[in-house]
Amino acid sequence: MATSFWSDTTLEPKRKYRFRLLLAENDAYTIKSVKNPTVKISETPHKFLNHTFYYPGRAEWDPIDVTFVDPSSPDQTERLYKKLIKAGYASPTDQVAALSGFTKAAATVTIGDVKIQALGPSGPGVNDTTLDIIGQWTLKNAFFTNISWGDFSYDSEDMVELSATIRYDYAKYGSGPTKLASFKA
Repeated sequence: MATSFWSDTTLEPKRKYRFRLLLAENDAYTIKSVKNPTVKISETPHKFLNHTFYYPGRAEWDPIDVTFVDPSSPDQTERLYKKLIKAGYASPTDQVAALSGFTKAAATVTIGDVKIQALGPSGPGVNDTTLDIIGQWTLKNAFFTNISWGDFSYDSEDMVELSATIRYDYAKYGSGPTKLASFKA
């Protein structure tokens, strides 16, 4: 008789809190949450006599949402603002600045391939406490479409949170353990 997932102590599920997100530079420590990719596949109906048959169409990947916390050092607000400038934004302070604009090349180089990495033990029965990359989404040709620098409030002790929406052309997924470090308790 096969053992069930719930009673086998050597199996470890993926946990929501074991992840990191990598942009062009390692921003993993300032990330609070990230939405995994979602794909929609359109459908095309075909009517034949008294029946309707459906055929799959095009795949379209939805944007993802990222929430950052804003430490004072390094200043995540400044880092996101610099990414906006590097992508092509310029304050319209003069005629030359007013003529600048975004290009896909500049916008995608700014954050590079976005990587969402699931972290966990390498396999069943692993006795050390090392977390390895056990799955990874790579978002290709990614760029920011929305950046919010959060808000302040006298009636809250929460950390300042920044948010961004990232659009990309497509995503790839890979699984299997990739060692991050070696540590034994």
